[in-house]
Amino acid sequence: MGRMKEAYIQIMNDNDGIPEDLTLADFLKMKELNIYNWQEYERAQERTRLQLNKQKDLGETTKDSEGESIRREENNQ
Repeated sequence: MGRMKEAYIQIMNDNDGIPEDLTLADFLKMKELNIYNWQEYERAQERTRLQLNKQKDLGETTKDSEGESIRREENNQ
C-alpha cells in the first residue's frame, strides 16, 4: 500500500473520519510530524505558533563565530 494511502487511513482511524478543516497542507504536515490525531496536530501547531511569536517578541538571536548567542540589532532608519 502507498505511504500516502497509509497516512490517509491512519488519519481516518485516529479521528473517526476525515476532519472537516483538513487541508492538503495539514495532511502533509501531519504525515511529516507523524501526528494523525487532529486535536494533537492542532495543539502542536499552536505550540509552534507560540514559540515563533515568543522568539519574535524577544528579538532574533544568532551565534557569533565562537558559538556565543548574540542579539541582532534592528535597523532604526
